[in-house]
Amino acid sequence: MTTIDGGELVAQTLRAFGVDVAFGLHGGHLDSLLMGLHRNGIRLVDTRHEASAVHAADGFARISGRIGVAFATAASGYSNALAGLAVAHADRIPVVVLTSSPPLRDAETNALQGTVDQVAMAAPVTKWAHRVTVPEEIPRLVALAVRKALAGAPGPVLLDIPIDVLFTPVVAERVSWGGGTVLAAPPAPSPKALREAVALLRRAERPAIVFGGGAQHHGDRLRRFVEASGIPAFNQTSSSGALECEHPLYGMVAGNLAALARSGGPDVVLLLGARPGLFLGGRGGVTLPAGAQLIHVDTDASEIGRLLPVAVGLTADVGETLDALLALDDGPWPDRSEWAARATGVARRESPFSMEPEEKGGRLHPYHGLREVMRALDPGATLIVDGGEMGAWTRAVAHEARPARVMGFGGYLGFLGVGPGLAIGAQVAEPDRRVVLFTGDGAFGFHPQEIDTMVRHGLPVVIVVVNNACWGMSIHGQEAFYGHEAGLVSVLGDTDYDKVAEGFGGVGERVAELEEVGPAVRRALASGRPALINLNVSGEVVHPITPLMVGMTDDPDTTVIPYYDNVVRSR
Repeated sequence: MTTIDGGELVAQTLRAFGVDVAFGLHGGHLDSLLMGLHRNGIRLVDTRHEASAVHAADGFARISGRIGVAFATAASGYSNALAGLAVAHADRIPVVVLTSSPPLRDAETNALQGTVDQVAMAAPVTKWAHRVTVPEEIPRLVALAVRKALAGAPGPVLLDIPIDVLFTPVVAERVSWGGGTVLAAPPAPSPKALREAVALLRRAERPAIVFGGGAQHHGDRLRRFVEASGIPAFNQTSSSGALECEHPLYGMVAGNLAALARSGGPDVVLLLGARPGLFLGGRGGVTLPAGAQLIHVDTDASEIGRLLPVAVGLTADVGETLDALLALDDGPWPDRSEWAARATGVARRESPFSMEPEEKGGRLHPYHGLREVMRALDPGATLIVDGGEMGAWTRAVAHEARPARVMGFGGYLGFLGVGPGLAIGAQVAEPDRRVVLFTGDGAFGFHPQEIDTMVRHGLPVVIVVVNNACWGMSIHGQEAFYGHEAGLVSVLGDTDYDKVAEGFGGVGERVAELEEVGPAVRRALASGRPALINLNVSGEVVHPITPLMVGMTDDPDTTVIPYYDNVVRSR
């Protein structure tokens, strides 16, 4: 009889689902798995840290619309990977993380890389976590992991396959292959709820669409519906890319809706795979006006009404919903051209920062420095943003690059250091598209070693380190709250990050003058190698988002809770 080991069973199953790349770090527990993946033509991209490996699988999934796969060895490696799982869980990204552990018979023996219950640790930050105990069941359970990651609201899953289960050969004829690779069709909207939603949109005077991650891979359908209805569309902060920057009905980031509050914001908002919360103004009632009626489309029914009341809820896939909307033949939509021009015009106004001096304190103003970077990029790049306050500066000028998409911003966890991994995954997913990572100097310090990964795997990511020698949002938040006492554990050195890149085999350049920015960017792009631009900007310039988030007030009856809603004291 033919025998086959666990690593081969994992690889054959993943390959059957179309997986052709996996990200991770080596560990002896995984050798059977790694050999199986390699023999089945699955590319192995080895990173320098397990968190970055999961971030890379995350980035690959965001860009490609396919499942991302990562691997991490037992205990220590797995513990590092938890950070990546947490980000994917918060942002609902379909990732399968494969790990291993000591032999089942060695449980509770203080074995090497044992001690921790990996499945229990993963449970709070995954959709599903499971330990395989019988090698014959590996294909069925790997297939189930893929289904779990993709079903409904997507998210990460963990499959722990102990080393003895991975290495043990089994009789091929006794293997359980499960239900095959056919996945269930995505859920379609209720016809009744769809009619209610359309009626509400047609009656609205100032309707708007806000799309999130659920719409990322339905750009063509979204564009056709926007053009048919004349309704202006905006993206959730971390989810641009479904519409091109130049589209006349695209108002860019949803935060622009807040600028319409005084003159009349939207009265009906269609949320397409977007979630009220951090990226849509929370409970502030400005980005999503308190008086606006919400139509919410999401594959997770529990998400609808989680934070704000809705007029119509549709538990459905965004693509299926757009198809259904386009199929309705109710005649021409009302003319919203005047409203659409006003709503989208906010994104096209000249920024007030453009009138500020180009330098402050002997270093570049971050707005001017980043705008020059954007103007030097070729259209159609993927921009990844990793940082706090520098993320706000980057968002303000990103449209000048005419990017294919902008993603990152730490996601719902506000997670710093996610950028290098996302960039690796994005570049692997689209090798012919330029990937440019914008990172604060603080965020870059978490995983600078991933430049080595980019060099070894021929990934020509361009990294712009926005270097203000401090944790910008941290120190400026402290200044707003504590004044002259600010600066506690929020000051950094003016490090030669460009030399760090050179040390790993990439290209590096420090840029301190505005006229040097464009040429440096073009040299980095032309190098065809991983390249880093150390952009020297002023730490004295405060983006207005920081004091706004801190929420300072002179009201003696209010306790300020930085970055969250303030608390009114009881009398």
